[in-house]
Amino acid sequence: MTNELADAWGAMHPAHCKNCHAAFLVPPQAGAPNCPNCFAARLEPMPALQADAPPELVIPFSVSDATLNANLERWLREIPFKPASLNLRALQKNLVRVFLPMYLADARAYGTWTSQMGFDYLVASSEERFDGTNWVTQRLNETRVRWEPRAGELTRAYENLPAPASEAHARWMIALGAADWREPPFDSLRALAFAPDTLGNAIVQAPDLAPNAAWQFARAQLERRAARECETAANAQHHEKFELRAAYGEPRWTLLLLPTYVTSYSDDGGKWIPVRVNGQSGFVNGIKRASMQRAHSWSIALGAAALGAFLLAALLGVAGALYDAFLPALFVLGVTFLLCLAAPVPLLLAWQFNRQQAAK
Repeated sequence: MTNELADAWGAMHPAHCKNCHAAFLVPPQAGAPNCPNCFAARLEPMPALQADAPPELVIPFSVSDATLNANLERWLREIPFKPASLNLRALQKNLVRVFLPMYLADARAYGTWTSQMGFDYLVASSEERFDGTNWVTQRLNETRVRWEPRAGELTRAYENLPAPASEAHARWMIALGAADWREPPFDSLRALAFAPDTLGNAIVQAPDLAPNAAWQFARAQLERRAARECETAANAQHHEKFELRAAYGEPRWTLLLLPTYVTSYSDDGGKWIPVRVNGQSGFVNGIKRASMQRAHSWSIALGAAALGAFLLAALLGVAGALYDAFLPALFVLGVTFLLCLAAPVPLLLAWQFNRQQAAK
């Protein structure tokens, strides 16, 4: 890293993961942390990053500790037979702050557009129904859509068009709470101008896409915004088959850093599973896994209890035969039957939970 870049980034040093090949800037006190992208290897120092220009904007972490802990605890709540490493204290201990990169593009479009615009209108009708004694006429209002072709010219500048700076962008956005990965779950209006002290002790993941590779995504966002604006200008409520034939000015690119928390837990096989938290909204997302080993231990314990109850029932049965008192033996035998039914339940619950999670 050149002296100029070192001044811009502060004491951050470049590192990379040999497993997933992601590149990072790491604060000196972080040492050699696990890769926050794949958790399959530790980050190793490297001479320089291919893309090491500092960002222009940073969205700061704004989730309070109380909200963060409450959201993590809520996320944990429905997991049965949690692995030993899956608890609130362990998740807090493994928590790391990571900034993810994203581009914002400013571009101007000049051209023409065509579309089918939909206009809502009401149709009044009536329905006859029998209320048990008489026929009653009920008035109904139904909303329908009238489609009409529209066309026009468009000359407009569009700002802050989101575009990916990484190949994993879509996966990140969905994991951090986006209903549609093209609409990032962050409020970029709260972004601050970049300075080294805005990073705190967070790790920064470097972009692995150049701006020119992200233009097609920014252009798609521009066309979506243009379609909504043309719909509004036509006083329509719907649109379809929107086509924009336009020339675009040279876009201006801004690199924005998004705040996230990353923590992890290990499954029965020792594999570390990431849990990601939106550093602005507090949304928690991660793969949930019940421990089949813990469920197996519970099933063995219930089976052992059933065996012990059966032996006790046998002893009570022998005693009952001697003293003509079988009622205690029958009671313990009933308990034995219930324990036998309960023994496979932990395994079935854990298996079904993991199967449901895998299907999501």
